[in-house]
Amino acid sequence: MAEKEPDEDKDEVEGEDEGENEPEAEAKAEAPKAEAKAPAAAKAAPTKAPAKKQPKAGKAAPRRAPPPSSASLGKSMVLFVVVVGTLAAGFALLGQERGGGGPRGPAWKTGQTVDVEITLVASDKRELNCAATDEVAGRHCSFESPTKTWGKGDAGDDKKTLRPYTSTDNVQFVAAGLWSEPALANTLPTTRFSVKCKYTVEGKLKAPTFHWESGWEGQPRGEMLAGVLTGCVLVP
Repeated sequence: MAEKEPDEDKDEVEGEDEGENEPEAEAKAEAPKAEAKAPAAAKAAPTKAPAKKQPKAGKAAPRRAPPPSSASLGKSMVLFVVVVGTLAAGFALLGQERGGGGPRGPAWKTGQTVDVEITLVASDKRELNCAATDEVAGRHCSFESPTKTWGKGDAGDDKKTLRPYTSTDNVQFVAAGLWSEPALANTLPTTRFSVKCKYTVEGKLKAPTFHWESGWEGQPRGEMLAGVLTGCVLVP
């Protein structure tokens, strides 16, 4: 029996090896193609929107209140103005009743006799004065100007000397005769007190300048009602 040549055996082995490696080579060749298709497929796949959260059973979603209408806003503004106006009027009236809001002019008329309550301290007898150049019913201030005393006679007569006074309800006026009243002839209280008098309006004094306990005012006043005080009594 003849023996095979070594070269023939080698060829058979190599043939077998090449046959066995063909599937692996084909798989390696197909792998890049599959990898290239994968991103394209991923891009082509539609993106799913996130699912909306559903409210839990038994709990309704909160509803927003509708905006107020223009008619409602108009009514609210009118109500606000009415309330503010009413409060302002009430405070103004209360201030007048308590003497607040600064001194005010009286509503009295010439020839009228009214009841007044005047607030005083004992030193007012020498401190209260006024300066003016004219007279009212023969009555005048102690001074013609802040630097010149009255020089037309009868100076120092209390019943003819006008002085500024303030009532307890904050009305200012000028009058004569207070300090010659019997009720004020005796020892006066050491603290602030008041007197009730009858005040007869005799006319108007033009542009007087007032002297208070603190001194002369800087500017003359306008017209002030002037008259005489009688029937005064101390208020207990």
